[in-house]
Amino acid sequence: MNSFSEILSRNSQLLEPIATDQPAELKTLPEIRAVLFDIYGTLLVSGSGDVGTAMEMTKGDALEAAWEASGIQSKVPAEEMIARFYEVIQDDHKIATKRGTSYPEVVIEEIWEKVFDAPLRCGQIELPCDFDMKLFALEFETRVNPVWPMPGLREVIGALQQQDYTLGIISNAQYFTPKIVETFLDSTLEENGFKPENCFFSYEHRVAKPGTDLYVAAAKSLADQQIEARHTLYVGNDMLNDIQPASQIGMKTALFAGDRRSLRLRKDDARMLPIHPDVTLTRLSDILACLPR
Repeated sequence: MNSFSEILSRNSQLLEPIATDQPAELKTLPEIRAVLFDIYGTLLVSGSGDVGTAMEMTKGDALEAAWEASGIQSKVPAEEMIARFYEVIQDDHKIATKRGTSYPEVVIEEIWEKVFDAPLRCGQIELPCDFDMKLFALEFETRVNPVWPMPGLREVIGALQQQDYTLGIISNAQYFTPKIVETFLDSTLEENGFKPENCFFSYEHRVAKPGTDLYVAAAKSLADQQIEARHTLYVGNDMLNDIQPASQIGMKTALFAGDRRSLRLRKDDARMLPIHPDVTLTRLSDILACLPR
């Protein structure tokens, strides 16, 4: 199979953010010591808006293309496999919910293994000898949710790192998500100031946003570094998934309203509380104008 970098390079192309009607609301936020980010729609331009949304938009032709690129021979119609894909995710969520997880997250390669299981046993699917389920998942994901660095990504992260801000991530994600960011940054997350103890990805914890679990875990990690939640700025594009839970645990919040594809105001969502972000950004570089130097 192709390597991670080959798959990402082949399936990536320039994506420009689409301007929104949301005005910027900028002000200095004193005493900020840590800046945490969402990924899809914030650090990355996302063709479908989010990793979860991508799954809802999937079509059989994307699966067929991923099969071909991965060397898979299938006698099962792609649409049938896609339907099974959704069923397995729903079943996984139901099991986790019964165990008490309000917002469960799947591990995507495990889902595909379950989807492939019966067809493999029946001889309806043949896999090449070098098949890697994780790389297949990437082949599929990069077709249904193409991504590209948000304008200013490297410059903003570099400036924050130079100014000694503690950096972190809280994101709905799969194994490939941090690797994609690293590829676009041309270096590891840690080399860009994102220490592992400050990065919280939903697939690793099997819980997702808008639940507060990942935010609570991040706040605890920062507290161990003598950084209080009120001295932390969280940046995200979704009022429900990002701004509300971060606000609930005492973080300052920045709504990133730089791309119409991914901006989620959630005005009609009954789960939304009357919460307003501390600042609203229309460019990633607006962050720098809101932080003490």
